Amino acid sequence: MSTLAVAKKDYHDAIRSRELWALIAVFVLFLGGAALIDLWADTSIDDGLPVVVLLTSIFVMVFLVPCAALLVSIKSIVRERSLGTIIFLLALPHSRFEVYVGKLLGRLAVFTTAVLVGYLPALLLLAAGVDGFDPVPFVGVLVVMLLFGFIYVVLGHSVSAMTTSETRASVAGFAVFVLMYTWDTLFYVLNSQFELLDGHAETFVLRFQLQTVAEDIVKAVESLRDSDVGSASVAVSGGGDVPFYLHHWFAVVVLGIWLGLPLALGYWRFSRADL
Repeated sequence: MSTLAVAKKDYHDAIRSRELWALIAVFVLFLGGAALIDLWADTSIDDGLPVVVLLTSIFVMVFLVPCAALLVSIKSIVRERSLGTIIFLLALPHSRFEVYVGKLLGRLAVFTTAVLVGYLPALLLLAAGVDGFDPVPFVGVLVVMLLFGFIYVVLGHSVSAMTTSETRASVAGFAVFVLMYTWDTLFYVLNSQFELLDGHAETFVLRFQLQTVAEDIVKAVESLRDSDVGSASVAVSGGGDVPFYLHHWFAVVVLGIWLGLPLALGYWRFSRADL
């Protein structure tokens, strides 16, 4: 119950912040604006989504969602430490674990609220104005976007628990954003230079690309209602008979690792920090 109490307080504090309403406004501007353009231009539907909305959703997931998730989470704990309020919080009947998990749940709820409220106008516009609009692909993209954002919320929260100042947390958050989109390129350069891994080992490492994980989760959902969807990760393998870790369902395992490992490291550091 202490965990939920921390989460509720954290959420209620954040729901009144200007940052949250600014995030909602940005999501509404991008997605609602894209839906209006599709309605005005009477554009065709591609893979269940109007073209402009589809392209905008890709931009939102690649750039806007990570930025929003990190903005929501990067100061979740370090701000309490810099203000000294973490001592008062822990003086209540809350353990460090309950504070750590509770604040994470609160930030996940804040991020989810921003995305859902931001997407609602676009969904209503498309449902009312596009003939043959199927909400299932739209909802599928929304779910993947939330999961994609959860990774960055977890990363930001973990960084916040491992740093001692808001400035360091902000710098680390920027570094995380850049690294998440460049680590595979860096790995490729180093691997080519020093020949560290090859064959299945190299393929397994590349399996952790976030773009591939997002694509495979979408494909896994699509395969539930469409038997023609391939069972393996085309992005990594090129199709054909492949090891188990290249099948779509393994993307859920990869997602769990992306979420679990940073959380464990963040809590390990937070539990030993001198507050």
